[in-house]
Amino acid sequence: VLSQRRHQKRQKQQRHPELYSFWRQWIPETDFLTVLENEESNPHPTRVTKNRSTARPHQPQQPLLPTALLAAMMIFWMAGPQAGMAVSGGGLDYAGLDISGQDFSNGNYKGKDFTQVLAKATNFAKSNLQGCRFYKAYLVNADFSDADIRGVSFEDTSMDNANMKNAVASGGYFSASIVDTASVENVDFTDAQFPIKTLPLLCDRPDMKGTNPVTGVDTRDSAMCP
Repeated sequence: VLSQRRHQKRQKQQRHPELYSFWRQWIPETDFLTVLENEESNPHPTRVTKNRSTARPHQPQQPLLPTALLAAMMIFWMAGPQAGMAVSGGGLDYAGLDISGQDFSNGNYKGKDFTQVLAKATNFAKSNLQGCRFYKAYLVNADFSDADIRGVSFEDTSMDNANMKNAVASGGYFSASIVDTASVENVDFTDAQFPIKTLPLLCDRPDMKGTNPVTGVDTRDSAMCP
């Protein structure tokens, strides 16, 4: 059987000598294909190089997860519990909501965003509102008595008949509507910012008096009233 196979192989070589006249050797360092003629058929082999530019280009490995899926997972992770911090870092909190008549008293809302909220008659009494933002909020009849509103932004707000009694408002930012509030008695206005024409009107109020029960600061002195 072996002799018969060898005989058949010799016959193929005789019929197609070009198929067996050379062998190929791959040289990865040069990225070329080197072809050497069969040394048995040629005692002086010649080296022929062929560029692999026509070879099929390398296909980059596909990522395990599509880019869109990874982005969606990242957004989902970012929308977790930490998304509830607006001024202090991310999220919208209560911005633009209607919270009129709701009870936010005795709570901790430090750094929350209340931009453009509708908070008519909302109760914020005795709450920690440090650094909150009430920009362009509707705060008519709202209650901020005994609240910690240090550094709060009340710019462009409507505060008609809002109660500010005993509040600690040091470092706060107020608009002209502060003069329309129901009470500013015992409020600590240390380093608070007011429009230039608003402060004289505030100081003329009969309830612009007293001492803050938390800081012990005189109300008129804190606003630098004459």
